[in-house]
Amino acid sequence: MDIRTVVGECLEMWRNPYPYLARLREEGERPVAFFCSYTPEEILHAAGLTPVRLMGAVRTITHADAHLQSYCCSLARTDLDMALAGELDYLEGAVFVQTCDTMMRLSDIWRRNTSFPFHGDLVLPIRMGEEVSLPFLVEEIRIFRQKVEEFIGRSIWDDALEESIHVYNRNRRLADRLYRLRREKPGARDGLTATACLVAGFWMRRERHNELLHQLLEDAEGREAVETDRLPLLVSGSVCATPDLYELLAELDAEVVDDDLCCGHRYFDAYTDESISPEEALARRMWERVNCPAKHQCLENRADRLMRQVGDSGARGVVFFLQSFCEPHLFDIPYLRNRLQEELGVPSLVLESELQSFSRGQLRTRLQAFLETIRGV
Repeated sequence: MDIRTVVGECLEMWRNPYPYLARLREEGERPVAFFCSYTPEEILHAAGLTPVRLMGAVRTITHADAHLQSYCCSLARTDLDMALAGELDYLEGAVFVQTCDTMMRLSDIWRRNTSFPFHGDLVLPIRMGEEVSLPFLVEEIRIFRQKVEEFIGRSIWDDALEESIHVYNRNRRLADRLYRLRREKPGARDGLTATACLVAGFWMRRERHNELLHQLLEDAEGREAVETDRLPLLVSGSVCATPDLYELLAELDAEVVDDDLCCGHRYFDAYTDESISPEEALARRMWERVNCPAKHQCLENRADRLMRQVGDSGARGVVFFLQSFCEPHLFDIPYLRNRLQEELGVPSLVLESELQSFSRGQLRTRLQAFLETIRGV
C-alpha cells in the first residue's frame, strides 16, 4: 500500500473510527475499550485482547442524558450514548481509569446499564510521582492483571507481558522519531498527516501500527526538507476527537509543529523499563511520565515542560483545545497562558469543543482571527 493511501485511511479512521472497530471483531480480534492514556494497554495486549481507545463522536445525544448531566464532557456523554444505543456491541468490554469525576461516575453507570462481558477499573493515586504513591500503584497494576486473567480464564505469563512491553516501547520510539522529524526536517511530514497516523494506532493491533509508522518514517526520511512560511503552532489540551482543528489550521496556512495532547505527545511520553519486573515497570512509567491535569503535580513542572516544547519547536502561538466542562484542564489555563506571554511573548487561544454541537465554521472564524493577530494583519 502506497503512503498516500495509508495516510488517507488514517485520516478516515480519525474522522470515524467505529466502522474500523467493528471490522476488528470480524477479523477475529477481541477489542476492549479504554478512555485514558494511563491505561496499562500492555496487560490487555499480552492477554490476547486488542485495546482500542474511545474518543467520543460528533452526534446528537439520545440515551446518555438519562444518566449523565449535560455539564459532563461530551467525550463521556457520546461514548456512553453509543454504548446504550448498542453501537459498540462488538467490544469485549471497557477499562476505566479513575482520573476526573466524570470518568469515575461513568464507570459505575457503564457497569449498571450495559452488558459487556468485561469491566475493568484502575484506581490511580492522586499524588503521582511521589515515593508514597508508587507501592499503591504497583498493587493496582497487579490487581488489574488478575482481573484480566480471570476474564480470559488463564494466566498472563511474564514473558508474554515483557514481549508486549517491548512492542509498545517500539511504538513510542517510532512515534518520537516521527515527532522529531517534523521539527528537524520541515515539509517531510506535516502535522495533520503525522498526527492522523499516530492517532490511528488507537484502533488497530499495536504490531500493525508499528509497521505503519515504520513505513511512514521511511517515506518521510527519504524526502528533502522544504522551506515553508506556514505559521508554526503548538496545540495543547486533552484529545482531538476529529481532524477538523488540524485541517482548518492547514487551510489557514498554519502548521502544528508539536502538541501537548493525551492523544499525542503525552500519550507516548516515557518508556517502560524492560530490565525490571513487568508490573513494577508499568507502574513506574505511569508514575514518572508527564502528569494529566487531573492528577496532583507541581504546576510549575507542567508549565516548564510546555515552555520547553514551545521553545524547541519554534511555535509562535499556542492553541489550547479543550473539551467543554473539563475542569482539570481549565483550572490550569490562566497560569499557563501568563507564563507563555510573560516569559516567551507567545500568544495563546483557548477553544472549547462539544461533540454534540460541534461548529466547524465558528472554529475557523476564531482560528483565523488568532492567526491574523500573530501575523499582524
